[in-house]
Amino acid sequence: MTYWFEIGAYVLLSITFVTLLILIIKTSYKVRQLSVKLIKSEVDNAALREKLAELMTNSENKKLEETEGFVKFISQSRDWAFQYIERVQIAIKNFQDVFHPFAVQYYEKKRTRIPKEEFPALVEAYKKLVERLPDEGKKK
Repeated sequence: MTYWFEIGAYVLLSITFVTLLILIIKTSYKVRQLSVKLIKSEVDNAALREKLAELMTNSENKKLEETEGFVKFISQSRDWAFQYIERVQIAIKNFQDVFHPFAVQYYEKKRTRIPKEEFPALVEAYKKLVERLPDEGKKK
């Protein structure tokens, strides 16, 4: 009886050994497949990080260009505004230079009329002053 017991134990051990060997082979195959997937995902991850870094750099460069463009626009607008103010001040001063003698004659000397010969100079100074107004402020 021990003979049959030893044969049964040997067969059982052999079947267990073969089963474990098959399970180890399957597991190693699955580990290999998962390793390949992991490597691919790491490569994809690295590529995505690189692309993200590139896009962020491009975005920062674009923001910088937009900021530089905005600063340039503000600077040009400020320069234009100062030039406009200067031109208007000159026009007002020229108008004042032409109009002041008439104002003095009218208010201080109580003259009621502007001489006909001097009126075109006053109108011309007024036109030059009005030319400096923006289009919206001009009366037609």
